[in-house]
Amino acid sequence: MIRRGIILSLVSCLFATGFSYAASGTDGADFLNIPVGAEPAALGSAYSALASNAYAPTWNPGGLGFVDTSELAAQQLSYLNSINYEYAGFVHPLTPGHSLGVSVQYLGSGNIAGTDVSGNSIGNFSSYYASYNLSYGQVITDKLSLGVTGKVISASLGSVGASAYAFDVGSMYKVNKRLTLAGVLTNVGTKLTFLDQQDSLPMSFHMGASYEIDPHFTALAEWVYEQTGVNVGRTGLEWRLCDAVALRAGYRSDTSQGLSSLSGFTMGIGLKVMGQEFSYAWVPMGALGNTQYFSVMIRFGGKNQPKRFTETLPAKPAQPDTSQTGAKAVSPSKPLPPVSPSGSVANTRKGPCDFQNMTWDQLKANGCGSETN
Repeated sequence: MIRRGIILSLVSCLFATGFSYAASGTDGADFLNIPVGAEPAALGSAYSALASNAYAPTWNPGGLGFVDTSELAAQQLSYLNSINYEYAGFVHPLTPGHSLGVSVQYLGSGNIAGTDVSGNSIGNFSSYYASYNLSYGQVITDKLSLGVTGKVISASLGSVGASAYAFDVGSMYKVNKRLTLAGVLTNVGTKLTFLDQQDSLPMSFHMGASYEIDPHFTALAEWVYEQTGVNVGRTGLEWRLCDAVALRAGYRSDTSQGLSSLSGFTMGIGLKVMGQEFSYAWVPMGALGNTQYFSVMIRFGGKNQPKRFTETLPAKPAQPDTSQTGAKAVSPSKPLPPVSPSGSVANTRKGPCDFQNMTWDQLKANGCGSETN
């Protein structure tokens, strides 16, 4: 049985290293504040108004209503020291304007050397924090979409585990083709409890905006109010050099607290290959070192994919089969003359109606196929 002092020591170790990204560092499950995805991280985490893709379950479930194709996002992040942060998310439109999303966030510390209260070694322990998320969003009008994410949060430190439940609610409003606004309330839920220590989840409120300056530049801004009373400002800028290359940069004020002001800057690049996007982000952490994100976004069809060459064309009107007789086809716009029981054409016209040997002009001149007969 691991003693309470050992568990709290492990918690302190994780918070001091892996959770330094969070401004407060006093909430349980602060790993939920670590940015998900290389694209959002490079843009200073000012992403709530841009999350209408596979990042929507985590950044803003309100963006799910504007998802028009199935998408898969995956991330690998070598975090500080031996800590790794992984993410996988998938979204799928059930019907136009109604989408479902699932995602997993996982922070693993690797092996940690354990000691008792006297400082004696008692072996290595592994620990992790994870969040399993299910999301749904739908459009309310052609400009407004609302969504919700339910979360099951799990943690393990050595042989001691803890769990909590939370939800996010989000909205996205497209003012026009260039301006999009967003509002998100995150991590509303129960407390994370290890033994007899209870920690609140990092609840916060986000208000964001994205503005497409022109086809090449998109500017982002976001304000975050945390339950600890901390106000956070975030900005981002994306420069699309061409359809295949995008350069990104951002700044967030919370990561610079207690560190160099330069640690708030972020940057990265996105490369599109055959409609799929590979992204990289560099996020400095001052004296703690740097973090480097690698992520991929895979789209299954939709408007972001190249158009298919096999477009559906209207069916051509069926023509009579003349391969056996060599007869010329008669326009279906004219009614055919009556046929006798023997199979021959009843001649009730002004002249002979030899449909096998006469041209259409000759048949027309003789009144064959006339609506008056």
